[in-house]
Amino acid sequence: MKHGLSLKNYFAKDFTSDLKAGFITAVVALPLAIGFAIASGVHPVMGLYTAVIAGFLGSLIGGSKFSITGPTGAMTVLILSTLNKYGIEGILLAGLLAGIMQFLLGVVKVGKFVKFIPLPIISGFTAGIGVLIFIGQIPNSLGIKIQSHEFVGDTFKEIAGSISSTNMTAVLITLLTFAILMLLPKFFSRIKFLKAVPASIIALILTTVFAYFYASKTGIPTVGEIPSSLPSFKPVNFDWQLVKDILPASFTIALLGSIEALMCAVVSDGMTGTRHNSNRELIAQGIVNMIVPFFGGIPATAAVARTAVNIREGARTRIAGMIHAVILLLTILFFAPVAQYIPKSFLAGMLMFVSLKMINVREIWTILHLSKSETLGLLITLSLTVLTDLVFAVEVGFVFAVILVFIRLINMIQVTHHEDIDSSHSKIHLSQTIQNDKTLNKNVAIYILQGPFFFGAMNVFDSKVSEQIDTTMPHIIIDMEDVPFVDSTAAFRLLEFIHKRSKTGKKVYLTCMKPDVKKRLLKNQELKEFIHSNNTIFPDSISAINYLKIHLEKE
Repeated sequence: MKHGLSLKNYFAKDFTSDLKAGFITAVVALPLAIGFAIASGVHPVMGLYTAVIAGFLGSLIGGSKFSITGPTGAMTVLILSTLNKYGIEGILLAGLLAGIMQFLLGVVKVGKFVKFIPLPIISGFTAGIGVLIFIGQIPNSLGIKIQSHEFVGDTFKEIAGSISSTNMTAVLITLLTFAILMLLPKFFSRIKFLKAVPASIIALILTTVFAYFYASKTGIPTVGEIPSSLPSFKPVNFDWQLVKDILPASFTIALLGSIEALMCAVVSDGMTGTRHNSNRELIAQGIVNMIVPFFGGIPATAAVARTAVNIREGARTRIAGMIHAVILLLTILFFAPVAQYIPKSFLAGMLMFVSLKMINVREIWTILHLSKSETLGLLITLSLTVLTDLVFAVEVGFVFAVILVFIRLINMIQVTHHEDIDSSHSKIHLSQTIQNDKTLNKNVAIYILQGPFFFGAMNVFDSKVSEQIDTTMPHIIIDMEDVPFVDSTAAFRLLEFIHKRSKTGKKVYLTCMKPDVKKRLLKNQELKEFIHSNNTIFPDSISAINYLKIHLEKE
């Protein structure tokens, strides 16, 4: 009864909105699915099958209520690169392995961490991919046929060799498409009943009608035959040598797909006020990419542009995304004979427009003005993405990001003597207490540790010890209140330092340790026994000072 009532309420309140949103999203997704497939170097129907299966499953089980999954621009360059090296079997296997990786990332609950990738690296990749898509569509915009290439140099060489066969009608269609996509939305926004009409559908209808009547006369290249059939199940070839060869590409596909899906979910949350489930979204993306290859589909992920259309057009539930997939399937079954007349130059104009949007000028401008090191990371990633293999660019970008974080963590460690503490410092009372007591001033030194105490900071600590710590003082207090964490290397180095001083009859006292830091240090059994037997650990520095004051007065 409840289910019936719920279904009745859905059709009464939400179905009309979901149907409208799903229909318009499908209209936008149709040429993009075909265009991204062509840009990836595969048959257009593979893009359509991907949009149908990924779109339906992604909406059904995804962790983001309104995200639309399908072929995306970010994936095209990776797919093309993999296709050129390992063929169509390599693409299908890479997608399957990427899906397994994404599924495992979701299962072990690392979804929330995938989002914390430095902005310069993401901006560099995204802008670089945008540049590659734009360059890759130049031949289609000129109406010339060349082989798809992974490297831009090879693309430009072949374009230069074929430039004489440029089809001016194709060029005009590309320019017309670009102009419609750029100008028409502003015009439509002023007219109430046209607000919901996507500019892309106008360009698609005009150019396809033109090609239907004049393609043979003008010689403009079109998409070509698209089978009017359901996707059929075909097993993926598990060749173990191919598996080993394809792993780096699979990892890159999984990583970029996960980043794009979670970024899309964040955008969706911002537009709707909802909250997505990161780990569920990764599991869903993994399932999608594990299933799609068995039906002739290419790697997919959630797409920001289509998701934004879905939300803007009034989607109320995840069923809107499923409706979009069903409409795409019906288009394949009933309108494939018409879709074959879609001009490639129209798709080129559309993808060029999308690619320019991938280059976030405001974001890049901000990075350029904020940090030299982040600017370097951005430029390195962007350059490698455009000029080399994308998998290599991803690897270098992430290594650079890790190095950047590593350097920043090292620079955070500070060792400050109590005499160097200024009046505004929270520990100024410690300095005053020591300097106002003659006995303490002659026998005790306090050093404030600030920052993470880990293996990367050990050289800094060693140099600070040799430069700053007054080894003639019989008693040294190390205040660790501002140490957020320690690792095993730091614990061992601290033990060495304490042992070295104890051999000369001098003591080191540790104070103000956070519970996690204390727990971590005391896991070292030798350090734990030494600290407890020598009474060298105190909850705060004042307690240590009072203890030493009594001890020194007795002496």
